[in-house]
Amino acid sequence: MDITIIGAGAIGGTIGAHMVRAGHGVLLVDADTDHVRAINDGGLRIEGPVEEFTVQVDAVTPDELAARVSAGGIGAAVIAVKSLHTASAAALLPDLLTADGFVLTTQNGLTADTLSAAVGAERVVSSFINVGADYLEPGRILQGNVAAFRIGELAGGPITPRVGLLADSMPYALPTDNVLGYLWGKEAYGAMLWAGAVSDLTIADSLSLPRYRDLMIAVAQEAIDQSPVRVESFDGFEPDDLPGSLDRLAAFNRRSAKARSGIWRDLMIRKRKTEVDEVHKDIQGPVFDRIVTMIHDIEEGRRTCEARNLDELADFVAARS
Repeated sequence: MDITIIGAGAIGGTIGAHMVRAGHGVLLVDADTDHVRAINDGGLRIEGPVEEFTVQVDAVTPDELAARVSAGGIGAAVIAVKSLHTASAAALLPDLLTADGFVLTTQNGLTADTLSAAVGAERVVSSFINVGADYLEPGRILQGNVAAFRIGELAGGPITPRVGLLADSMPYALPTDNVLGYLWGKEAYGAMLWAGAVSDLTIADSLSLPRYRDLMIAVAQEAIDQSPVRVESFDGFEPDDLPGSLDRLAAFNRRSAKARSGIWRDLMIRKRKTEVDEVHKDIQGPVFDRIVTMIHDIEEGRRTCEARNLDELADFVAARS
């Protein structure tokens, strides 16, 4: 298939590179001009323990997209930007999508409402992806593992032709009739990652150390309790067995070359604003609210990522119980 991927970082770049190698037509769009230039000059490089390869693929900035789209328009697009940039990415598409064109979101959080407002709910397909990847530098992406990837219609129900086409075309993807259940599962797992990111621990250590187990269970349960659908299991996460999930998810993450979350990298490596405010729209509760405040403190220089932040959160949960 021919597809336009808006956001060529960790996830968008990984998906796009695999699709190019499989013979699909891909146009990458990214706001980082250095990344775009590096891709056009030397290709997009996927590195890490899964496999290493380079693909030659066209890349443009958002300002250049309209000029590069053929007269027929865009039939399929992927939104793979950070969730706080969803609206600006979606604004590129209304005038460029074909009459039967559609958009797939591979983002963290529940961003479908923003996309639906821009292009119409009937044009939006959603997905859950747990593949671990990191942007390393212009033209280079680390793929740390192979993990669950599910694609489905927002309303659930039977697998549609477009969902089947996407699942057949994208790496590791499978169709699902309950994509929202997977997304809410990731909200719960993600809540634990947000907690761990305020420390300097690896994902596996923050999930496995006894000192933090009650904290991790409490914040994951806050997310599960707010889900309007049946929460799905993946990669060791079981919504009905959070204590066991911690052990399984820790083991899963120890097998990955991606030792720390993208949240931690945003805070400590890339020094940029995280997606926490977008996620906070989905999850509210005393524990996650406290984590959000702590993330803001780190973003604004009042704290740094260290274990005593996790200790403070653990003490807060212990005092509540």
